[in-house]
Amino acid sequence: MRHEHRCSRRRERAMPSLATTTDIPNRPGTRSQPTGAPVSDAPRTSSLAAAAWHPTGGMPEYSSRAHAAEEHARREELAAFLRARRESLQPEDLGIPRRGRRRVKGLRRHEVADTACVSVTWYTWLEQGRDIRTTPQVIEALARALQLDDDGHRYLRRLAGVAPRNLDTACRPIADEGLSALVDTLLPHPAHLMEPVTDLVGWNRAYSSLFVDPATLEPHQRNGLWIQVMHPQLRRRLDDWEGETEFAIARFRAEASKYPGDHRFGQVINGLKGGSELFRRVWERHEVQGFAARVETVTHPEVGPVRARLVQLRPLDHPRLLLMVHMLADEESRERMNELLADRI
Repeated sequence: MRHEHRCSRRRERAMPSLATTTDIPNRPGTRSQPTGAPVSDAPRTSSLAAAAWHPTGGMPEYSSRAHAAEEHARREELAAFLRARRESLQPEDLGIPRRGRRRVKGLRRHEVADTACVSVTWYTWLEQGRDIRTTPQVIEALARALQLDDDGHRYLRRLAGVAPRNLDTACRPIADEGLSALVDTLLPHPAHLMEPVTDLVGWNRAYSSLFVDPATLEPHQRNGLWIQVMHPQLRRRLDDWEGETEFAIARFRAEASKYPGDHRFGQVINGLKGGSELFRRVWERHEVQGFAARVETVTHPEVGPVRARLVQLRPLDHPRLLLMVHMLADEESRERMNELLADRI
C-alpha cells in the first residue's frame, strides 16, 4: 500500500501539460471542469502560441513552420522508440507474473506506466506522439522501466527534449588545408573526415585503397553509411559485414536523434530504406549504440587480411567534423598496408 500511495503521488506530479493547450484532464478517467465557455474537443491555443504562429508575430512564419516540423519529427521518433522498446520486453523482465494468454506483443502500456509510476494516460500520449511536456525525472523512470542501457537512455533523453540539442547540419563543415594535411600524414593508417551524417569530406590513400575509393562514387554516394550498407566491394572485404553494419546503423540512429527533422539525415535514411532490406530490418528495431573503439578486419584481395582499431576524434576547431582513424592493430597488418600503398604510388 505504501508503494501504491507513493506512485500515485508521483503520477500526479509527473502529469505534464500539453504544450499548446489550456485544458487537460486532472487525472486519468476524469474530465476537466469548464471555466465558462463550452469546452470543445479541439485544444485551445494560447495567445502566446497564436502570436508565434501569426505571420506578423514575433517569430518569422518560415522559422515557426520549420521548428514545428522538427518537433513533430522528434515526437514521432520518440513514440516509435517507446513502442519498439515496450514490445521487446516480456512481463517476466519486470517481475510481473504472467496470467493466462496475452494477445499483445511484449508489455502492455499500463505495465510500463505502473513500473515507472506515471499515469497510463500520459504514457499513452507519449506513444501517440502528442505534444506534451516532460521532466528529466520522469524520463529517468521510463528508462529504468524499459531497461535501457546507457546509449538507449541518452537516446531517450534527446528524443524527449531533456538534453542539449546540437545545431542543424544545414551549416556544412569544410575541412581546411591543415585537417586535410593531417589526414594524409596518418599513413599507413587509413583515415577519413566525415560529418555527423557520415558524409565524407576528406580521406587518405590508405582509406581509398583498403575500403572503397570515394572519388569513384557519385557525390550523394560519398557517405560512410551508404558505402558500408550498399557498396558490394566493401561487403566482400569486411569480415562479419552484417554484424559490423548492424552496429554502424545503431550508431547512426543515435547520432540522428541529435538532429530531428534534419533534411540530409532524412535523405540518407530514406535512400537506405529503399535500397537495403538489412537497413530496413535493423532500423525498425530502433536499436541505438554509442561509439566504441573496436577492431575490424578487412580482407583485401591483393594483400590479405588487415586488422585495424577504429578510433574517433573530434577536432577542437572543427567540432562539427569527426576524424575517423583506422589504427593498424598489429605489425603484420602494417606491413600489408605498406605493401598495398607501395603498389599504388
